[in-house]
Amino acid sequence: MDKVRATTTGVLGDALVAAGHPLPMPCRGRHTCGKCGVHVAGELAAPDAVEAELLRRVHQPALPGYSYRLACLARFTGEASVIASSISGIVVADVDLGLPAYDGPAPHTLGCAIDIGTTTITVLLFRLSDNELLADASQLNHQAAHGSDVISRIDAAARVGVEVLQALVVDQLSGMLREVLERAGEPGSAVTRMCITGNTTMLHLLTGLPVASLGAHPFTPQTLFATSLPATGFFPFLTEAEIYLPPAISTFVGPDITCGLLATGLGTQGGAELLVDVGTNGEMALAANGRLWCCSTAAGPAFEGAEISAGMPALPGAIDDVWEQDGNVRFTTIGRKRPKGICGTGLISAIDTYLRLDTIDPTGAMAGSSLLVGDSQISITQDDVRRLQLAKAAVAAGVDTLLWEGGLSPEEIEVLHLAGGFGSYLQPRSAAGIGLIPWPLAEKTNPAGNTALTGAVLLALSRDARRTAETWAAEATELSLANHRVWMDRFIENMAFLG
Repeated sequence: MDKVRATTTGVLGDALVAAGHPLPMPCRGRHTCGKCGVHVAGELAAPDAVEAELLRRVHQPALPGYSYRLACLARFTGEASVIASSISGIVVADVDLGLPAYDGPAPHTLGCAIDIGTTTITVLLFRLSDNELLADASQLNHQAAHGSDVISRIDAAARVGVEVLQALVVDQLSGMLREVLERAGEPGSAVTRMCITGNTTMLHLLTGLPVASLGAHPFTPQTLFATSLPATGFFPFLTEAEIYLPPAISTFVGPDITCGLLATGLGTQGGAELLVDVGTNGEMALAANGRLWCCSTAAGPAFEGAEISAGMPALPGAIDDVWEQDGNVRFTTIGRKRPKGICGTGLISAIDTYLRLDTIDPTGAMAGSSLLVGDSQISITQDDVRRLQLAKAAVAAGVDTLLWEGGLSPEEIEVLHLAGGFGSYLQPRSAAGIGLIPWPLAEKTNPAGNTALTGAVLLALSRDARRTAETWAAEATELSLANHRVWMDRFIENMAFLG
C-alpha cells in the first residue's frame, strides 16, 4: 500500500491529491457514495453526521492500528499517517491472503507490473522491498488502430499477421518501460521481476501466438499461460528480469480476472462476493459456498466511450457525471475542462438522469434524434442509447446468470467489487438506475480499481501468490454464456431500462 504522510490540517482527500495520490470518488466529492475510504492513524477530527452515516452503509476493510475514514470528509487536526488504497488508480488488496512480502534475492531491485488492456496499457515501476511506486505510465493501446475489441484484433491478425500486432504492443511497452525507468532514474538492469497481465487474446498477441482459434468454435487457446520467460526476449535492455504471465481460466476469462481474484481475495472472508470488470469483455466472477464461477460477456466498447457519437476516453474535458438539479441538467468534466465529449461514466449517468426526467422511456426511445447534455454542446443520440442498452444488457444478464448458478439472490451478496478504471468511477446508483446492476447491490459496491494490475503487483512480489493464482484458476468453473438459457432469457429482459 502507498503511504502518504500529511502534516497540514484540512480535508484528507485534498492532502492526498496534493501529494499526487488522487482517489476514486464516484460521486465527485458530493458526499453521497462513501467510496473514497482510506486507512488513517493519528490526529483527525471525529466523523461528522454525514460521514458517520456513509461509513455505516459501506464495506470497511479492517487494518489493525488504523481507522477507516472517507477522504472527502475526514479532516486532519494534526499529524497523521494515511494508507491510501489507490496508487494511480491501482487499489492494493486490503484482505490478508497469507502471502509474504517480496520473497526473492537482492531486495533493493525493482519490480514491474503491466496490464495490457484492450483499450489502455498501464505500466507500474516499484521497489520490491517496500512496494514504493517509483513511476507509472498509461497509454491507449496502439493495437486499437486494428479495432476496438478482441474480435477485431483477431480478425486483424488474420489479415496482416500476428507479428504486426505483436510488434505494436512490444514497441509500445518498450517505450513506456524506458519512460518509467528514466523518470525513476534507474537502469533497466535494476528490474528483476515483472508480471504482465491482460485478457487471453492480449497475451497471445504479446507472445506472438496464433489467435485464429480464439475467434472460432470451440474457441481453444494455444496456452493458458502461468509461465515465466526471460524479459530479454521482448525487451533486451531488461537484462536481469523475469516475466511472469499469469494463468488464464479460459479463452474468455483471462489472466486479468485471475489477477482480480487475487487482488480482491474474492470470497476468502467467507461471504458471497461478486467481481465485475465493466469493460469491453465484461468479465466477472462469483465466489460463494466454497465455489468459484466465472464468465465473460461481450459488452463491447460503449462503456469506454468508443463507438459513441461524442464518446471519448476518460481524459480531461470528458463529461464524467450528469445529474438533475432544480429542474436543470448539470454535468462535470474531468479536470473541470471545457466539454470535449463524453466518457462511459458520463453516458451512464446522463441516461439515468434522462430516464428520471422521462426524456428517455424504459424502452430506450427518446423524443427526437438527440439530446443535448445541459449546456455542454455535447449530444447523446438515439444510436448511442441503443449501444449502451446492448452493453448493459450483456453485463446485467451475466450477473443474473452467475447468481442463478450460485443459487443466490442479490440481497445475499455481501460485496460487489467493480473493477477497472471505469468501474471505480462508476456511480452505483446510476448503474442501478439503468439496470446495469441490481438495486440491492448499489449499496454494497467497492470501487476496486484496476484489480488486474493490483494482482500483477502481488504476482511480481511473491511466488506463493503465483501458486495461489494458479490453484484458483484451475478450480474455477467457467460458464459458457453463448448457449446458456438463463443468460439468453435475461439478456432480452435486461434490454429495457428497468432499474
